[in-house]
Amino acid sequence: MAITKRPDARKAAAIDQFIGSAPDAAAPEPSDQVGPARAPGRRKKVTISLGIDPELLVRVDAAARASGISRNAALALGALHFIREFEDRCLGA
Repeated sequence: MAITKRPDARKAAAIDQFIGSAPDAAAPEPSDQVGPARAPGRRKKVTISLGIDPELLVRVDAAARASGISRNAALALGALHFIREFEDRCLGA
């Protein structure tokens, strides 16, 4: 496989302008996003700092590994279950 150089940004802009000026060029779609598109239903996550008992963390890691998910996903899932149970119990939702 050949190694290619990244195109010069000025050349890339000129190429985009040339292609965009073609009679059959589609109008560019407005986008507020910067970067790759996200899968539907996924939102940006917030990073937090969390203190947790080391023995509990070992159990969380084991359960996450057995479930085939990340530690972060396991903790987020646990938080979701906690909130749903709380809302059902206290708010009658």
